[in-house]
Amino acid sequence: MKAEESIPWDVLFSRYCRQLQVNNFSPRTLCTLTVSFHRFSEFLAEVNVRDARLVTGQTLSDFQVWLYYQPTFRGTARTPASQNRLMAFIKTFFAFLHQEGHIPTNPAKYVKYGKEPDSLPKNVLSADEAKKIVEAPDLSTLYGYRDRTILEVLYGTGIRKAELLNLNVQDVDLEEGILYVRRGKGQKDRVVPLTQLACKFLETYIKSIRLDLLRGEQSKALFVSRRLGYNLGINALGDIVERYTKEAGVEKKVTPHLWRHTCATHLLKNNANLRHVQEMLGHKSLSTTERYLRLTIADLKEAHAKFHPREKVV
Repeated sequence: MKAEESIPWDVLFSRYCRQLQVNNFSPRTLCTLTVSFHRFSEFLAEVNVRDARLVTGQTLSDFQVWLYYQPTFRGTARTPASQNRLMAFIKTFFAFLHQEGHIPTNPAKYVKYGKEPDSLPKNVLSADEAKKIVEAPDLSTLYGYRDRTILEVLYGTGIRKAELLNLNVQDVDLEEGILYVRRGKGQKDRVVPLTQLACKFLETYIKSIRLDLLRGEQSKALFVSRRLGYNLGINALGDIVERYTKEAGVEKKVTPHLWRHTCATHLLKNNANLRHVQEMLGHKSLSTTERYLRLTIADLKEAHAKFHPREKVV
């Protein structure tokens, strides 16, 4: 009986991606997984493994060791989080191959993730710094008003940069004061409350400023770019945040994602419920949200050491 021929790795990966598309995974996720697959392909070529049925648990352990010594595309050392993202791809990819009958057993079933350091967000903005940056845009210009609205939404909701860029006009409910975040991380939808200031700026922006920016062009996007009818791009968003940080005279490195950290930290400092913050940010695990709580405790300890009378006793 003739042995069944092996299916090339790139064909198997294409089938895997097709299944993810059917399951409504975003193009951004597929792009990230493609990068992971190329990294895995480098290893497969080095060890000369062409048949998925020949991959064992030891093969994947060897890949994990190989990966540890591989620098990133920027030439820097690979962090545990970066390694774990690649190993997460390995686990889901081989689970798919096993489920579809391409391999008799799943060699990735017992793959273990590396321990990641329990780090806290760095350079979170103070309330005064956040206020200075948010109020830096010139409201007398169309793009200045748009940028102020963007900053109010980033600070007021803590949504991710990709989530903000994917917002459509219909995702804003000004009457209820809420924002519908659709297909966020993990393809999950959630509802996020808006601050009164964010609502105020969004109302004027949607009813007037945005229409002037579009100049008759049609677009569903909430935040439009200087290219008529196009969504604001991820690089443009970073440039906006960086520009107003400089104009405000804040010397910290501020990115769109830092507003997420800042929003969460300021909510918890003002005694917001931890689970409410978890739901607002869309964290799958409460332990992720707890990082911000530990940050507020660190601030509390610093204030205690500085101001409590008994700390001054020699």
